[in-house]
Amino acid sequence: MVTAGYLEHNAAVGNLKLSYQEWGNPNAEPILMLHGFGVSGHMFDEFADRMQDRYRLIALDQRGHGDSDWSEEGDYTRNSFVEDVEGFRKALGLDRFILVGHSMGGLNAVTYVNRYPAHVRALVLVDVGPESAKEGVDNIVRFTRGPDELEFEEFVELAHRFNQRRTMENIRERMRHRLKPTENGKYTWKFDKRFREPDSGLRIGSEAAYDDSWSLFRGVRIPTLLIRGAESDVLSQPIAERAASEMHRTRLVVVPGAGHSVPGDNPDAFTEAVQDFLGDLERGDFESSANGYQPPLDQLVEEHSRASRRGTSLVVLVGAGAVAAIALVGVTAAVKKSNNRKKQQPTLRGGAIAVAEKVPAISPADIDHARERAAEMVTRLSAVGASGTRRAKKTLSEVDLEAARAAAHDALVYLGETSKTAPGTIRSAADKLDQKQLKRYGKRVLKTSIWIGAVGTRAVVALIAKKKHKPQHRVARWRN
Repeated sequence: MVTAGYLEHNAAVGNLKLSYQEWGNPNAEPILMLHGFGVSGHMFDEFADRMQDRYRLIALDQRGHGDSDWSEEGDYTRNSFVEDVEGFRKALGLDRFILVGHSMGGLNAVTYVNRYPAHVRALVLVDVGPESAKEGVDNIVRFTRGPDELEFEEFVELAHRFNQRRTMENIRERMRHRLKPTENGKYTWKFDKRFREPDSGLRIGSEAAYDDSWSLFRGVRIPTLLIRGAESDVLSQPIAERAASEMHRTRLVVVPGAGHSVPGDNPDAFTEAVQDFLGDLERGDFESSANGYQPPLDQLVEEHSRASRRGTSLVVLVGAGAVAAIALVGVTAAVKKSNNRKKQQPTLRGGAIAVAEKVPAISPADIDHARERAAEMVTRLSAVGASGTRRAKKTLSEVDLEAARAAAHDALVYLGETSKTAPGTIRSAADKLDQKQLKRYGKRVLKTSIWIGAVGTRAVVALIAKKKHKPQHRVARWRN
């Protein structure tokens, strides 16, 4: 059927009939589009209409959405969505294509690219990241779990209150694809009604842990465009920037005047961003927007804390503790030498405690400074952690004396270099640190570094927690 410039088709995938819309020349390069939760392929209508002169555009109604079949088993897991895409690719005889995914469809697209990378030339992710803001997700859930049956215009009014960036005419056109008539003359949603039932027993989304979601995004190796709506309450700017930085060959574009539904909120700017991205790819001029972004220390600590609660590896923390131990031992040795060895040398643990007691109270300004410097240190240490414990131990064993001296100076910086009340004797003694003493302490450092690292890390976490009592920004994984 031909309707407003596109064709309506069906494809048999497994035991499901999947509906899709198609624009453009069937011999042109294909762009496959995956919609978000609760909508259908028609969310890309404006974009496809603007791109059909150069590409073959295919918008799939994913299982349980639009005019596609519902899963009788209630299987709406990420794995099933992804395998549907692969089955759909085979059914249409597609070899390689450009993949576009919005929200839920974006998570399905990221997983598909990780699993079947050879079939995707480039990826466009629309307002989706490894984390989603809980407030935005809750808003979507409340909207889709609203009244089950209404008059058509009542649904239009409801949708307009939810997204006032659209005109009533635009919303009315969109709702024609999202609603279907009931026997009593009213309308209801097209997507599986069990999504609107809290205790439906559906299997939804992915059970991937927090770090696994980030790993999936980092696992994308093909050129990627990440588009965020400037007014989105689902994908925050910090998460978008971090994702674009940590992913390979990824460009971030923020579309003004758009919320979560970027393609329909500002179709001109959205289309321009995609056209520029694909044009640069064709010319070989594509560059990512990675700019050395580094997450703040409290964010890194939160991630490490989550990993600790799950019982996973603490390689990064151990590495940080080991370096801190070397620095503390160097300072301890310097203090002992400045006291002319009048007393018997204490144990390594005692020396570290003694140095800590001599450090003055740290002011809030010093804490801010330390947090900034520590963020750089932890980021660098992450590279060590990624190589594994064995490589970290080897690196520590090969540390030379000059590096130890530099580490001692760094310890002074992190412990309050800017404080005017910092003991001058510690700073001057560090400069007088001789190589023989460092050699004597070397073996003891390696044996106790892990223990001190763990203790020191807990102290940093406690210090940050006491400094600020701001309410935490709640995040939720967009599981659908």
